[in-house]
Amino acid sequence: MPRETESESDLRRLRTVYRALGDETRLRVIGLLAEHGPLPVNELSARVGLSQPLISWHLRILRLAGVITTQRHGRETLCQLRLAAFEELRDAETRLIAGTSGIGAAAPSSGREIPDVR
Repeated sequence: MPRETESESDLRRLRTVYRALGDETRLRVIGLLAEHGPLPVNELSARVGLSQPLISWHLRILRLAGVITTQRHGRETLCQLRLAAFEELRDAETRLIAGTSGIGAAAPSSGREIPDVR
């Protein structure tokens, strides 16, 4: 199996994080964690106004995207914002926007031409 290039990794990372951030509830969770620091799931649930299963579903998406970490403390699960995720996102965005990501060179040809929009 071929190894993933940095440009492919950047694309995958950007897509995953943007999808995770593309929901108002998840943005609200990030804001709460940024403002208050680590919080238990039950407190996030109460502050956001969602049931525990539904907030857990949103937290799972954020955790899989690498935006938060979770840690068990007895019967509670503590959620913490992972600030490094936003630095990684910014770095990938910078490479993409600067044209230094190599994404254009790595793009597989789909056989479709891009229409001329002049």
